[in-house]
Amino acid sequence: EDVTGSAGTEVSIPLFLESDLEVAGVQFSVNYSSATGSYIYPSGLNSTDSCFIAEFNEVNGEFIGIIFSLEGCVVENSHIADLVFEVADNVPSGFEASLTFNSTLVADIEGNEILSYGEGCNILFGSLGDVNSDGDINILDVVLIVNFAIYIEEPTDSQFWAADINEDNLINILDIVQVVNLILDN
Repeated sequence: EDVTGSAGTEVSIPLFLESDLEVAGVQFSVNYSSATGSYIYPSGLNSTDSCFIAEFNEVNGEFIGIIFSLEGCVVENSHIADLVFEVADNVPSGFEASLTFNSTLVADIEGNEILSYGEGCNILFGSLGDVNSDGDINILDVVLIVNFAIYIEEPTDSQFWAADINEDNLINILDIVQVVNLILDN
């Protein structure tokens, strides 16, 4: 599932499993390094079911995970775990990272392979309107957008991305009004 993240925080990506058969374990590898540079780092794999153990490792830009039960449990719901990444402080707003599955291996209750495949996801860093990348959309962001709109300040690429709310490649009153509306709606 696609998610959003912010600089200097953790981001959790839900891992879903859909199967008509009873599933007793899952093993997978996800490539995160090819498109992300050095902006995210694996920090955890959390099972959503207390009957399952979830372990992970990072090897050469791959998040390798395994989920299984020592009690003989079977997967009960589709959201089986969360992949957790730490986000670097210097990730630019508007940057999008892709996670792609390199391999999947799913076991039934007898230990036989169930044919499987993985669908990747994207992580979008920052949010439209949060021009100063502090995690909040407020008057400080409006002031920056006004300064950009009347050419007092020159935005960085990530500031431009966050300030251009309507994504028309211009920073102007249309963006200012939309940010003010975002603030008032909160």
